[in-house]
Amino acid sequence: MVPPKASQAYYYGGLPIRGARRKGRLWIEEAGLCFQVPEGRGTERIDLKVSFSRMEKICLTRDNYYGSDTVLFNLTFRDETEKTFTLRFAPIALIPRRRIALQGLWFDYLTRVIEQARSSTIQG
Repeated sequence: MVPPKASQAYYYGGLPIRGARRKGRLWIEEAGLCFQVPEGRGTERIDLKVSFSRMEKICLTRDNYYGSDTVLFNLTFRDETEKTFTLRFAPIALIPRRRIALQGLWFDYLTRVIEQARSSTIQG
């Protein structure tokens, strides 16, 4: 299973951090998902690394709040203290066809990784 290339993504909320709908970077490292958003005016920097074993589920929702039909990824995971968070983000590309393909690639990859982590936990 080949991980998707690093891409730009919008953060839409879900973490206990101020500021939503901010552009960041999304990529895969070793055994986890990395998501980084620079700090902005009155907003905190996001530097998140979620291991695949801590991911619980991913689902898609649609959001028309910002004036465009946006597909949001809702990734539920547990932190070190076992508290559950749902990170809301959307991988982006300017050309609609490429954006749809990129979002499909990320969704398929994360779905497979979560299923593999879940099956290895059940077997182990």
